[in-house]
Amino acid sequence: DDVRGASLDHAMWFHRPFRADEWVLYDCESPSASNARGLATGRFFAQDGRLIATVVQEGLLRIIEPGATRP
Repeated sequence: DDVRGASLDHAMWFHRPFRADEWVLYDCESPSASNARGLATGRFFAQDGRLIATVVQEGLLRIIEPGATRP
């Protein structure tokens, strides 16, 4: 209850056709986090190793101060 989060920006790129009902590996990392903002990147791979999609998201987390008005 004391933390508020928001997605600041996000994008998804599809590189080639794939079947959503087949095995997919999702590899993700967070290369940067500072000043209440974080960046996450992810890659989706088909079972044969082909890169099928890339995702990026920037998020914000803030602690709500005691006594602050909440919407």
